[in-house]
Amino acid sequence: MMLFPIEDLLDEERCYRMLLDALHPDGLRCPNGHALPADQAPHDRHRAPVMDYRCRECGKVFNLYTGTALQGVRHRPSRLVMILRGFCQGVPTLHLANELRVSRRHLLDRRDHVQGLALEHFSPSPLEDPVVEADEMYQNAGEKGDPHRDPDDPPRRRANKFNGHGT
Repeated sequence: MMLFPIEDLLDEERCYRMLLDALHPDGLRCPNGHALPADQAPHDRHRAPVMDYRCRECGKVFNLYTGTALQGVRHRPSRLVMILRGFCQGVPTLHLANELRVSRRHLLDRRDHVQGLALEHFSPSPLEDPVVEADEMYQNAGEKGDPHRDPDDPPRRRANKFNGHGT
């Protein structure tokens, strides 16, 4: 997927085009696979730029989201792109819901659905590269420095460790 300037992510028509290219690379089609003629007018325009079309061959009504993982979504294209962008960047659901002013529960359900689809299509085969780069991580598994060896010189205690002092 190409990177877009932030002003493109706020433009409804550009976001619609981006979603159309991602969801329907061969062009918009009805659920039965019939192509949308170039001269066909929309059946319903109330959610522009997401138009509903009626197939001339079978009569089915469809739009950009029909037959995709986003079927049933009622968000504007720019908001949907921002939601998907937040999912990809790992933005917490609560933060994303507050920022976009959408229901946290709805967003969490949508995130679970998208992540489930990603996991379903995930390839468990190992990477083909002979070299893999990883970030370093130091894990301190209970080791709190050097052990105290002198019994006559006990280690200092933190405050409020005695019964009856503090909470």
